[in-house]
Amino acid sequence: MTVRPFRARMQALLWAHSQAWRRPLRRLRLAASLAAHRLRRVLRPSATPPRVVAQEVAEAGAVPAPLVAVVADGCDRGALDRFLARQTETSVTTDATSPAPFILAPSGGLDDLPPTHLEAMVLAAVAGDLEVVASGWAAPAAGHPAPSGAVHRRSTADPSSHLLLRRPDPARPGGGPVVGQTVAHICSPHDLADATPIGCSGIRSGPYLLRGDVRRGALIRHQVLPLAEGLAALPTEPGPRAALFLLPYLAVGGAERLLYDLLWGLAERYRPLVVTLEPHLASLGQTVDVCRDLTPHCYTLGDWLPRPAHLGALRHLIRRWRVETLVSWNGTVAFFDHAAALKAEFPGLRVISQLYNHRGAWIDRTTPALIETVDLHLAVNSRIAAALERERAVPADRIATIYHAVEVPEQPSGAEIERRRRARRRQLGIPLEAVVVATFARMHPQKRPFDVIRLARRMANRNLHFLLVGGGPLDHAVDRELTRRPLYNLTRLPFRHDTDELFEAVDFCLLVSEYEGLPVFLLEGMARSLPCAATAVGDIPYLLQEGGGVVAGPPGDLAGLERAIESLVDDRRRADEGARARARVVSHFGLDRYVREYEAALFPGATSR
Repeated sequence: MTVRPFRARMQALLWAHSQAWRRPLRRLRLAASLAAHRLRRVLRPSATPPRVVAQEVAEAGAVPAPLVAVVADGCDRGALDRFLARQTETSVTTDATSPAPFILAPSGGLDDLPPTHLEAMVLAAVAGDLEVVASGWAAPAAGHPAPSGAVHRRSTADPSSHLLLRRPDPARPGGGPVVGQTVAHICSPHDLADATPIGCSGIRSGPYLLRGDVRRGALIRHQVLPLAEGLAALPTEPGPRAALFLLPYLAVGGAERLLYDLLWGLAERYRPLVVTLEPHLASLGQTVDVCRDLTPHCYTLGDWLPRPAHLGALRHLIRRWRVETLVSWNGTVAFFDHAAALKAEFPGLRVISQLYNHRGAWIDRTTPALIETVDLHLAVNSRIAAALERERAVPADRIATIYHAVEVPEQPSGAEIERRRRARRRQLGIPLEAVVVATFARMHPQKRPFDVIRLARRMANRNLHFLLVGGGPLDHAVDRELTRRPLYNLTRLPFRHDTDELFEAVDFCLLVSEYEGLPVFLLEGMARSLPCAATAVGDIPYLLQEGGGVVAGPPGDLAGLERAIESLVDDRRRADEGARARARVVSHFGLDRYVREYEAALFPGATSR
């Protein structure tokens, strides 16, 4: 019988009663925020915009189906048919006389609009009981708070294609001060270079459109209707077996890369839904466009749906799309808060919790109540699996360990590798003859980016050049440090999508993290015959047990990391370790194995390809 350590028992007790202390804290934060708004209104009344506070109400009447009447006047019928065929929202009629509660009049070139264009507008309109929703493209927010609400028209679709209007109904009581909202389809900033802002007349408060008589600085309490009840009249959608992947956001990182590899392997046979619940931020980058290429069901709720409506949206999506499996991918607060309620409402729902670390983070919220709710705990390394069983008392038969995987690219000839290396280094301004040590990571305390800077300073007299790539909450602190004390032997780059090309400039990889599961960055480098030096965290010792790099020691051991780096400076040693690295990935971390094991976990009894 396993005996849980005292620390784990205390954490379980704390999180089991989390609502008892988190609810007062949320109210305190809201009260402080509203007090600050009132003070700004007194000090600068003309410069203080209205403030909208969303609050979910308990009940809502069901909206009748069909939801949307599409007015086809002036629209090319072929373009309209293609548009509707691609849209995930199917409660649509082209009968203009239909009493459908919402109206859309699309025209122009509609092929660039995303598959969830219409469904997202419907969700926002029903949740907010709105008169109008304007949906368009937007780049990730520059920072907290959430996105500003500015959206753009980047396609050849006419402006009317971006507006969902509520049909006038004399029997419907007048609405409140919030009459509309914008819905942001997240895209890269460069995609907006030639885009046209979608103008919305009237007073704005973030994404909300307000009635014209709302005063500057007004405080508006906006009721949000529960979507599951509001859309209960919609029939469920037939189709392949469905799984819903729940994430905070779709940034540029290993978790997202792994999800996309899995979606690529599953999409032909299953219906994957991807739902994010936090706003996308510029500092983390975005890969939403990659996700849309793999599944039409990509819902970035955190960018446009009020937080009180998130649970209702999840309940609606699970019911309507007949979701069999709910997967917490990389952890979200909403999953741990609402998993038990979702399981109670949908007893047949298979609930899976994927964990990336055996210390801290989301494993601390694996309480006895959650253990009863979750059908399978997915560990990405053996340490997580052991911690779940020994410290959290999770039954062994409800734990599965599935190691990460990467695609192994074809190996170019030696001459081609050298040509690409020199070309890429010229492009990046990196010395051609230096040994290049690369770290691609989120700028986050977990990744310890300042240790990379310290190592570059300690090894400034070697023929080494450090390449530090990534973005995140420590972005500005890292850049300030490098501005204050510049390093000629370190190149700093923000988040990049072209990491495949960046690897061409690299001789070996460096990972200095405080904790890890099984780093995708190292796997991708090793698949390209690049050895690595890394701290002994997660399952990195297992990854390198047959060679492929050097395990340096515990996090923060700069002397050990320096020795590991020195050992890979030698060309012959580096080539030998690189060959072992590629062989290790090919034999143990290939995508076919990864997709097959996840398919068995998500859909027990499924016949693999």
